[in-house]
Amino acid sequence: MAGTRTYEAVIKFVRMAFHEYGKTHRRWINPFQHLDPPQGIRHGRSDALTDDEVVWLFSPGVLLDSMERGVCAAMFLAGLRRAEIFALKPEDLDWKTPKITVRRAWQKFEYNDRVLGLTKSKREREAPFDGVLQQAVRKLWEENRQHEFVFRFKGGKMPTPHWWSDHFHRWLERAGIDTGGRKIVPHSSRHSLVSTLEARNVPLRYIQELLGHSDLQTTKIYLHETADTISAISAKIGEVMVSAGEGADA
Repeated sequence: MAGTRTYEAVIKFVRMAFHEYGKTHRRWINPFQHLDPPQGIRHGRSDALTDDEVVWLFSPGVLLDSMERGVCAAMFLAGLRRAEIFALKPEDLDWKTPKITVRRAWQKFEYNDRVLGLTKSKREREAPFDGVLQQAVRKLWEENRQHEFVFRFKGGKMPTPHWWSDHFHRWLERAGIDTGGRKIVPHSSRHSLVSTLEARNVPLRYIQELLGHSDLQTTKIYLHETADTISAISAKIGEVMVSAGEGADA
């Protein structure tokens, strides 16, 4: 046991050292950037929102435009990372199935010299393309027109990392969500989705596949269970949006 703890501590320190070195050497590629922390290490641990709190985020006056609604839906209903959300292209969206094929992610997302690369798991995966997210994307394209990437402003620019973190905290405040000592950060959206799926007995192996946590084989047989679960939350969101006069049909 002591050997395992020592190994984990060493790996954690090396990861941190490489990360800090990368801050001042931005063109240097961190060999650890695609690797998950060893099992047992809670790297950047964050807490989850409840189902009701997720619904509150879509209440009137919280998400003020289609960009905010789309990004929030991609986070909480598709479980996408920020570097994956802003790397989505129109051809990644399957409107008929419906589903999202996550093919790529931005490397060094925080920096101006960011480049497109593989996802964290180094392979493609599928994610739900729920009606709330579909509606937000359609509205976004109506307002800002369709660009090479799905989530872009009218001039084609991508939301910055500062936009991401700043707006997330604004959403929590507008929704009246009391974190109560919990660590609620943008990454909490993925933890929230995991909690929702686990509570409804969706197998852990599929949850890991859905979020791209590890190199597990795809278990497509459980896709309908996940879609039904997410649809249940989406229905509540739809009711909130309809009451606000926004509609929720995709």
